[in-house]
Amino acid sequence: MDQISDATIAEIEDELAGDGVWIDPAFARNNDISASDEARIEEAVASAERSDLKVVLVEVDIQDERFQGSFSSLTAWLQDSTGGRDTTYVGWQEYSEPALQVDAYGDQPDTTYVDSVAAHEHPDDFVDQVVRVQELLDDGNADALWDEVPDDEKYSWTADEGVQASEVVGGVGIVVALAVVVAAIVAWRRRRRARPSGFTLPATVLHTVRSAEDRRLRQQADAEVLALGEAIGRGEPTGSADALAAWQQALDHYAAARSILSQDAAPADVVGALVLARRGEDARSSAQGRTSSAWEPGVRCWFNPLHEGRTSEVAWRDADREVDVPACAACAADVRDGREPRDILDFIEGDRTVHYFRLDLGPWSRTGYGTLEPDLLGALRSGGKGALRGRGTRGRRGTAG
Repeated sequence: MDQISDATIAEIEDELAGDGVWIDPAFARNNDISASDEARIEEAVASAERSDLKVVLVEVDIQDERFQGSFSSLTAWLQDSTGGRDTTYVGWQEYSEPALQVDAYGDQPDTTYVDSVAAHEHPDDFVDQVVRVQELLDDGNADALWDEVPDDEKYSWTADEGVQASEVVGGVGIVVALAVVVAAIVAWRRRRRARPSGFTLPATVLHTVRSAEDRRLRQQADAEVLALGEAIGRGEPTGSADALAAWQQALDHYAAARSILSQDAAPADVVGALVLARRGEDARSSAQGRTSSAWEPGVRCWFNPLHEGRTSEVAWRDADREVDVPACAACAADVRDGREPRDILDFIEGDRTVHYFRLDLGPWSRTGYGTLEPDLLGALRSGGKGALRGRGTRGRRGTAG
């Protein structure tokens, strides 16, 4: 559908208030969804016990001026227009893997891995996937079922293909999160003590510690992305053009972060989702504030984009290159004193930790998670190169320390 008009939105809202299902006729034709298929979906929605389930099946066009190809932007709009009730939406997201998308707002069952399990069990029948969503939400066992799926069936690549960076394709805010195939477990080390440069944790201890950090980071990302979606669902922007533009940025960042976390995201991608959620929350706050200036994302710390606080520029020498990067107060103080910052964002590669900017994580590492490129979504979409321009030998990656 080229443009989802106000009249179409009103039609969707009427259908959702009735049987809870709206299917675009063109989508039904293109995907061979019959009247009996629609009746099956309606029956599944009516039988949902734990969720307030709504099904909206439409291909949101990337040229749509309001939703720009994003199913999550459409559901956020519907959620806002219906008063922000607790709702779970099921729909289609082009370019996503899987195409099935589940967006939950408010007090609803956990949707983690629901879309992945449904798509894995019914890869060739989208209607069966939609119906299966209702069963998984009622049973609450998607996590356990996904854990049982062999790794080589979860991904469209193999370990022999090497590192796969996160990739974003399509319209604004549509992210396809491809996991890093190396055993990368996040090292989000706050205020860690300095230790001798030759110190190395035993591999088993290293992986155990990082696994716990990974789980905690994923929980935090889920919570912050959910909070952003709920805030968007409850609010609306002020009437200025700048506020509307900031609101669209909030929608786009939320859609991107939500799409990442709907996959079996690698730690590098989970960090990206957190960064996107925090930028989205900042844009949402700006859209609902009294300021009249255009929203711009805040500059975060290049050494660890999860660090909070103001930044200042420092010259950082890494191997034979020198770069000017923004740093938080603690990291800047370390650099100016001639030390490596103590809390650089690391990931595990094999049995060692490696600074994120020495890994090929696509736009995440090239832009420093947006610290060097204000338009992070644009960089993700285009996979733009050359975000980090060093003084000295360009493009050389430092060795892991």
